[in-house]
Amino acid sequence: MSVYYTLIPALPALPVKLEQLKELPISVLQLERRLGMLPEADQVLLVRALRLFQRERTGDEAFSDRDEVLHWQQELAAIPYKPLRAVLAENLEWRSLIAAQRYRLAGQHEGDSFEGYGKRTWIIRRDWQQPDFGLGRRYPWLVESLAQLKQGQGVELEQQILARLWRKLRMLEQSHPFSLIAVAAYRLRWSIAEYRLRWQAEAAQQHFSQLVDRALAGVMPDSGIDPVWIDPVRMDPVTEANR
Repeated sequence: MSVYYTLIPALPALPVKLEQLKELPISVLQLERRLGMLPEADQVLLVRALRLFQRERTGDEAFSDRDEVLHWQQELAAIPYKPLRAVLAENLEWRSLIAAQRYRLAGQHEGDSFEGYGKRTWIIRRDWQQPDFGLGRRYPWLVESLAQLKQGQGVELEQQILARLWRKLRMLEQSHPFSLIAVAAYRLRWSIAEYRLRWQAEAAQQHFSQLVDRALAGVMPDSGIDPVWIDPVRMDPVTEANR
């Protein structure tokens, strides 16, 4: 469709690797304005894909795990493009595996009641006691993810998952030029980029606040130094974090 030959060149490039991301090349308002040139049906599909990718639900907070899986299945069935559907489904499978690991670490000793997405859920239930659920050959990262969860490195694990998704979405975008699939892959990558930058900003702010608190706590009452005059701007969260 000719609209894609107009739209896609108007979408500024995202970096090849997620680690190379420094800033968003386009704001959400600019992005949505440009996506507005798509037919209404395509816009609806983009919203569904994004909602599914981010695993968002509206008005169904009381859903059980089984309800949520059924919801995912229904949403996926409404995605008519098999390559896009496959990436979305794989993301849900990965998330289900991580959820299973979290449940097990939280003390769930049996997997019979576990509800997850994907055709391998029965294997997870059967091999619940195995560190990799018997799926290590297909998902070799499961051993590392378990170690990260045990060590409280959930943030690092999340960043690795996002980096893998970024690569898959970029391949999808490159292999289907000037198509709705390419636009959807770009939109999903943009959402990853926005999330990563927002998380980095929040983490930097938290670290900055900790530095300020430590500095203020280190000022003794009889030191003659007024805490008001401590200049927090001189404490660079980035350089301090690397020391």
